[in-house]
Amino acid sequence: MYQISQYHSVLYLSKTDKQSFSRGVYLAFLLFSLSFVAGTRAQVMDNSRRVDYLSMAERLSLRTNVVDWSLMVPNIGIEYDLRRENWSRHALNLNLRYRPRTTGTFVRPAVFNIFEATVEGRMYWRERKATTSGYLRRHTHWWDKLFSCRNMMPSHPNWIFYRGAYVSYSDYSLYTKGHDGRDGQAFMAGFTWGFVKPFVAFQNGNSVDMEFGISAGLCYTKYNKYVHDNASNSYPVTSTTGWHLVKYPVPRDLHVAVVYRFGNYPIQKKYRWRYDVDLPYRARRDSIYDSRMAWRERQFVRDSLYRVVSRDFKLLYDSCVQQRRAERQRAIDSKAPRRQTLD
Repeated sequence: MYQISQYHSVLYLSKTDKQSFSRGVYLAFLLFSLSFVAGTRAQVMDNSRRVDYLSMAERLSLRTNVVDWSLMVPNIGIEYDLRRENWSRHALNLNLRYRPRTTGTFVRPAVFNIFEATVEGRMYWRERKATTSGYLRRHTHWWDKLFSCRNMMPSHPNWIFYRGAYVSYSDYSLYTKGHDGRDGQAFMAGFTWGFVKPFVAFQNGNSVDMEFGISAGLCYTKYNKYVHDNASNSYPVTSTTGWHLVKYPVPRDLHVAVVYRFGNYPIQKKYRWRYDVDLPYRARRDSIYDSRMAWRERQFVRDSLYRVVSRDFKLLYDSCVQQRRAERQRAIDSKAPRRQTLD
């Protein structure tokens, strides 16, 4: 059963329809899961040291946000790894969510319609065990610790963390009883953070992961305010606000998503640290690090010798200056007239 107003269309489901919808979604998900039960296996951490080149399908993944579905907002996302090596940790994704305007003959006391398109760039990483020496030492500055993957004892070695930035455009209409409604457009830009937990891998190579995260940032928007008029059974516009920047950060998304990955390469094999898998790269890094450490050692030796020589020179110079001053004073005293004593 669908309902509409004169100015705004809203989606309304009766109690029976909601129960039927929930049961249908649950049954579809259950059937989908059962169809793969016989062909699943647990995902395990891959510690092999080799560079693999991913196919186009292995670089592709689909996702949908369960939180949006709980609000009856259909959504879909697609992500693609920017490079094909298994050590590449950067990806680009496009997310769409759309709750359509529907038609009917009844004005509901609540309105919620939205269309949003988001482009997001991400960088994935894993926790790594830090060392007391070498260039994998634990970070000490607080700005490094905010996004550091180096821990003396990694607490979640099987999780994949990510951070990134996004830009989005949305067309929205929101109204709740007793408050002013808003209908407008918005541009947003901000940052996202979260983690991915491996769930299950299928015998055909595909896999399913669970993703958790949050996004927030700045919002540049314009909107019309409206109210529900009981007399005319409509939503008249009461005021208009032009484009302006919201003064406080605005949350864009709470992410509890199901991620479906194609190909025979689950996330436990991807987003490796290049030092672990690319042996020629590792040799170059070690060579650069050893050269840098050798240069620092030579610099330390030179500085130590300079300090010793500088100290000895200063002592010798001060001694010579003092001796010269003493000789000059003796010469002055020898040329000075002697004071005659009176009988």
